[in-house]
Amino acid sequence: MKRAYTHPISSVTYQDYETLVSLAWQEDCPDEDITAVSLFSPEKRARASLNAREPGILCGSGALEVLNVLSGDSIRYEFFKKDSEAFAKGDTLLKIEGSLIGILRIERILLNFLQYLSGISTRTGEVVSKYGKNGLMILDTRKTLPGYRKLAKYAVYCGGGSNHRLNLSEMAVIKDNHLAMYSSAHEPVNTIKAKFPGRLVEVEIDSLSQLEDAITSGTDAILLDNFSLEDMKAAYTILKQKAPNIQVEFSGGITPEKLEALSNFTGAGASMGYLTHTTRFLDLGLDIEHD
Repeated sequence: MKRAYTHPISSVTYQDYETLVSLAWQEDCPDEDITAVSLFSPEKRARASLNAREPGILCGSGALEVLNVLSGDSIRYEFFKKDSEAFAKGDTLLKIEGSLIGILRIERILLNFLQYLSGISTRTGEVVSKYGKNGLMILDTRKTLPGYRKLAKYAVYCGGGSNHRLNLSEMAVIKDNHLAMYSSAHEPVNTIKAKFPGRLVEVEIDSLSQLEDAITSGTDAILLDNFSLEDMKAAYTILKQKAPNIQVEFSGGITPEKLEALSNFTGAGASMGYLTHTTRFLDLGLDIEHD
């Protein structure tokens, strides 16, 4: 079962898509699709298929519901895969039927959402299948495009990854810029827990010399930031011996070599910003079917 520090983004709603899809709708065609309306009559009907040009994991299907509403409910559609389901190159993922102008109007917006979010879920799935087999959690971060936070984290979940905090309100992370104002982690941890009881608190450290102070601070989790592989192993061993209930997280410079070594660290997590901030669009195509 997928795990998370806070609430996993295991599902999204129409409203989670609505604002972004509506912005994309206006951005892409503020007046008319001058190509389509010049070439085709409003009565012209067509069918189209969404086809996979490479294997992947689907995410983003909910965007089509919003697009259909915006287009005046002018199309009918059926997905053959659900979000989080894998597909092979050549698979047909979706069939659409309706107004040709309407299909052409939504084509690029639909592909942008599906290719972007499926790209995240697919890349996450690759990392999880390779490095998460023994219990290492592959975590996302807040390094997401503005406005896309929840959808991007949902895509990570669909790929088999685990979600870190959705926002600054959900969980406290005491980072180096916070600790710079204190001589110890104890005071900020206790202050936050007193002000927001029940919220999780994590302390970020960047050296082994800070570990003992973090362990005794009362924190729920400790983030080992930019540690060498040797120091990661040493800190993990100490934490499992002294404080097995404290969640361990690795972050910063998580290379494939480090992931290979960390993959045996059961119950720990590796947070990886590149799951969402350097995503490659998955190669999907919407093809009009000729009669």
